[in-house]
Amino acid sequence: MRPSRFPYRWRIVALLFFLSAINYLDRQTLSVLSKTLRETLGFTAVEYSYVVTAFLVAYSIGYVFCGTIIDRIGVRLAVLLALAAWSLAGMGHALATTWIGLLGWRFALGLGESFTSPCGIKALAEWAPKRERGLSVAIFSNGNIFGAIIAPPFVSLVALKLGWQAAFIVTGAIGFVYLAFWWVLYDAPEKQTRVPPAERAYILAERNSPSTAVAKKISFIEALRHPAVLGLFIARFLTDSLSFFFSFWLPEYLQTERGFSLAMIGLFGWIPFLASDIGGPGGGALSDWLVRRGWKPADARRRMMLIAACLMPCSLVAVHAPSAYVALALIGVILAAQSCWMANILTLVSETFPREHVGTYLSVSALGGSIGGIISTLAAGKIIHRAGYVPVFTALGFLHLVAFATIVWCLRRTTAKSA
Repeated sequence: MRPSRFPYRWRIVALLFFLSAINYLDRQTLSVLSKTLRETLGFTAVEYSYVVTAFLVAYSIGYVFCGTIIDRIGVRLAVLLALAAWSLAGMGHALATTWIGLLGWRFALGLGESFTSPCGIKALAEWAPKRERGLSVAIFSNGNIFGAIIAPPFVSLVALKLGWQAAFIVTGAIGFVYLAFWWVLYDAPEKQTRVPPAERAYILAERNSPSTAVAKKISFIEALRHPAVLGLFIARFLTDSLSFFFSFWLPEYLQTERGFSLAMIGLFGWIPFLASDIGGPGGGALSDWLVRRGWKPADARRRMMLIAACLMPCSLVAVHAPSAYVALALIGVILAAQSCWMANILTLVSETFPREHVGTYLSVSALGGSIGGIISTLAAGKIIHRAGYVPVFTALGFLHLVAFATIVWCLRRTTAKSA
């Protein structure tokens, strides 16, 4: 029997949404203040690339051990410790007097924030019935975009009024305010006394449904040998760099190349991320619509990915556009296309491989994205320092087309191999 009114499990989904939003707010504070920090602390775009790469390296390292810790101590305590750690690291940025100091705090932030996604997915596995899990995961994931949208106006306002150090302190302190709500509202369904008995029974009945198949363990090397997985690994290696680039460099680009002030970043810097928030759900919905009209699911996903890839050369127009606002609008188109690309490539993974192996294959492809992000961020810093933004924008315009061709070729190899 389903409970009436607003189910408690949706309060948990909302709680996780804000956890994801705080994660990105803390992450984007440095990006919004990058030009201010470079001028104040006296370092170049090259050193800035080292700082943001430290975050990515720590984030990748965190994935190695965070799952074991979460399984051992539980989601409730893991979020408490991880959020407290990364909030302190975020506030610690205010103490930095050199770029090396920023790098150290950034590394600590990355370790703490690596717990967010595994904690969120495990929490939804505990709370969200299978028939509601897709929407629940989408809401949790969109918290990232919400955090990226509010970061430019909020961070720039605090920095302009109270100074850049205060911006780090205030955004970090928000995490500690959130922890009070987390500790009161979150626990496993069987332990949370606020859950109505009928809803608890519904959640546990759905969660404890017996599996129809025993998952077969597969190693990283075995997964990578699969032609389709290798194609997805390479595709993520190439295309995740676009998300990292605009996440780390967009405020810097708008200020150094387009003449935006910190106040203008607050007024307009969030707009491309709003477009990203629309592109993912829109691209997923359109591919679902094609499936309902009789398309094969894989063909529908690839068609939307091809459309997204064909929009990426807008980056060449954006970097040469005489108007800053035209450039900003085109960057919005690019980020919407990137969000569409990611929504469909993740769906393609879930529909291409056996269900019991999807998690392993997805983690392997995601590792490709992390490695690509590290390499591309370091390369971008050197290229921007020596030649400006034009070469970077030019390269970004064609990576998705190469990635799409790689996926198609590898999927055809998979089909031929299985025939």
